[in-house]
Amino acid sequence: MRSSTFDWEQINVPEIVESLTGLIFAPVILPLAAAVHQPTVQTAIKGGIALSERCKEALAETTEVIENLAAEVNAELINDKQAEFNSEMTRIYSQDAKSEIARDLINVISDVNTDVGRITNGVIDLRLLLPLGFSALAVRQLFIKGLQIDEIPWYVLAWYAFDSFMKLNTAKESND
Repeated sequence: MRSSTFDWEQINVPEIVESLTGLIFAPVILPLAAAVHQPTVQTAIKGGIALSERCKEALAETTEVIENLAAEVNAELINDKQAEFNSEMTRIYSQDAKSEIARDLINVISDVNTDVGRITNGVIDLRLLLPLGFSALAVRQLFIKGLQIDEIPWYVLAWYAFDSFMKLNTAKESND
């Protein structure tokens, strides 16, 4: 279902109503006002202006109510679409807990890991190279910047090295 949104800001409804009121009543009021300069005609004009102002106010209130209703409807549509998207994502991930892209990326990394293991005769794999790379960056950052805090401080890189080594090798043991 396609939802349409109507932009009330592009249309100046009070100006349209005022113009229509002027067009409708001008042929009647202007000749009378020109011909007769009496208090009755002036009172009628003042009454017409007051009526026009009340119509503008009522129209402004109605426009505000309609805008609020439209905002509520749009919010409900967005919530419904978000809920539908979330349920679809839940269904996709509940099937095997991985998206197709994640499975492809895991396969590519596994292939690279296998190639590294084959090239090094099983001495080194990515589970060791990644933490060593973070460790090397941490030591480099420590030598270059010293103990000062910079964009990527040495201690963050050292933590990444330790944390990735622990996670990658704990996962290896549980998979073996």
